[in-house]
Amino acid sequence: MKKTWYAMIVLLFLAMPQEGWAKKIRVLYVGDAGVMLGPNVIASPFYYEQKGYSVQIWCQPVLDALNAEPDMTVEHMANWDALAKFPETPEAIAARCDVVVLSDCEQEVLVLYPWERFMDSPMGPNRLESIREFVRNGGGLIMIGGWESFTGRRGVGNWRDTPVEEALPVECLDVNDDRREAPQGVHIQTLVSDHPVIAGLDWESCPAFTGYNRILAKPGAIVLAKVKEYDDPFIVVQHFGKGRSMAFASDISPHWGAGFQRWKNYGKSFVQAIRWLGGSEQNEGKRDE
Repeated sequence: MKKTWYAMIVLLFLAMPQEGWAKKIRVLYVGDAGVMLGPNVIASPFYYEQKGYSVQIWCQPVLDALNAEPDMTVEHMANWDALAKFPETPEAIAARCDVVVLSDCEQEVLVLYPWERFMDSPMGPNRLESIREFVRNGGGLIMIGGWESFTGRRGVGNWRDTPVEEALPVECLDVNDDRREAPQGVHIQTLVSDHPVIAGLDWESCPAFTGYNRILAKPGAIVLAKVKEYDDPFIVVQHFGKGRSMAFASDISPHWGAGFQRWKNYGKSFVQAIRWLGGSEQNEGKRDE
């Protein structure tokens, strides 16, 4: 009798829908946070007082959108946390996540180590090389624009000629500053409408961006969207080894992305991007092989 019950339980388990058992896409999101101090009060030549302290997570709407998906889980690291806690080897990264997001995170955050390791020689593995190998081995990587991304404001991003740039579908410009500030607003024009990253989204209705990083698409990369007014690449993807990578040239938060944050498809656009980067974009349409 017991054997019969065991057999029935096994059959019921095998007959259950398997969708709920699918492996979640794990996202490690680095950057897009800051500390706000103030207001600062100067009441006289002898009196100065600072009131207020808060941590701002500028990417919170994206984190919320990804966490709302049953097949995704997100860990966020502010830059000051990533300096000390970002995984050090390709294997350690893969054990932690399936997709790495770098947004307003300059390369020094990940190539250097905290103060207590500055006197060590060597300090530790080159984490930029580790990210490249993580992608080559099947991981996903996206860099999102901002003053500290790509080349960045006055070169502070400094991602040009790094192992991470090797894994990206774009080249960072060899200039002092790659930003194009556009207070008048610039618009996005899609070039490949059926790719899983952008399929089904009404990009014509996307609000204007007020700036972006100028980047160059690599040979063999696919430019999914460009800046309509200047023909600069805006969304670029590629396969790298067994993995996938993507560049998004503007910011996801103010000031460049203030209008973008209010778009009806704001969250969904990043859900689709992460699904493609994580290799499970079949839920959004045709698989891109």
